[in-house]
Amino acid sequence: MQRAARLPVVCVLVATVLAGCTSGSPEGSPPTASASAGPVETSPGGTASTPTTTTTPTGVRDLDVAELVMPVAAPTMAAAWQERFVIRYGTGKELLGTSPGGDSGSLDIGPDYGAPGPDGSWWFLDAAKVRLAHYDPAGRFLGRVRIPKRLLVGGRYFQWQLPHVLADGTLVAARQAPGRSYLLRLRDGVLDEIRVDGIFAPTYDDGTLLYGFTGRGKPALVDPVDGSLETTSTFGTPAGAAFSLRVGRRLKLGLPDAGVEKVLPIRTTSGAVAHVGVQVRVGADGTFHLFLVGAGEDDESVQLVGATLISPVGQTADVEPLTDPFSEADPGSPAQLVMAPGSSTPMLVYVLTDGVHVYERTG
Repeated sequence: MQRAARLPVVCVLVATVLAGCTSGSPEGSPPTASASAGPVETSPGGTASTPTTTTTPTGVRDLDVAELVMPVAAPTMAAAWQERFVIRYGTGKELLGTSPGGDSGSLDIGPDYGAPGPDGSWWFLDAAKVRLAHYDPAGRFLGRVRIPKRLLVGGRYFQWQLPHVLADGTLVAARQAPGRSYLLRLRDGVLDEIRVDGIFAPTYDDGTLLYGFTGRGKPALVDPVDGSLETTSTFGTPAGAAFSLRVGRRLKLGLPDAGVEKVLPIRTTSGAVAHVGVQVRVGADGTFHLFLVGAGEDDESVQLVGATLISPVGQTADVEPLTDPFSEADPGSPAQLVMAPGSSTPMLVYVLTDGVHVYERTG
């Protein structure tokens, strides 16, 4: 299986400005949108259980800061983040695959991330093995769905990225093509592809709709039922509350339903301005969880990585230090902040050289 060359860019969710992760366009015409049944193979006895949820943590953290101080990437995760499971690479069907990457093809590039469903099970975009790989909440293999050639670009290239699993259990992933976008969907065991009404890079979902940005950087939402697209000034939480989030050298948060407008400077521990990208997920309890990656103006060679949370009324916690998500196996985002529909527990997916590591915030 070949994977098209990828641009080493960072996907971030900023509710007004985003450069979506895109891939270099391979030779050959993209497939047309069509519906097809995908064979679902399930291991005997494979089951999934409902995920647990946690409440907003308390303790020694400052839960209403006036600025965000970005920590340097730590050698270990913050104590509140625990490794939930690791899925290794290999040839066995229960293992994830790697494919050649880098300028000379000397790197082993891992999957295009994974996402949990409402039952707690996980789906991974296993590009190297041309499949969707299914695992239980503990990382045990459940089954797979093979991707037919007609859903590969030019019949060869797997370009689906950054999966989302919606509240009804539908798996959705996106790919970009010249002048257009497509959604891959797995619903009730049926695999198909639909064309989006415009160029669209999804970065967030509220359990029903996909949110992201158009090719011109305008915030937009897409209905994954029919691919219809419309621009929007705000994103929505699973409970239907509107929010806006801008991040650069400052975090600008808008919660119109709560009457909250706030601006927080983002700095390094030395006080210099920090420039970060952010991913956000919102729990069933209304808490916003942010994953931040960037660098400071004092030393751009130092990787800054952390996570924070924002209450439904805008109180913002200090930033917890996290380990560096970049690795030679990473497909280029880096890492993904995820949350199972109906849950309030944030998780992180790191694609590392020895396997895919999933961390869960347990504190």
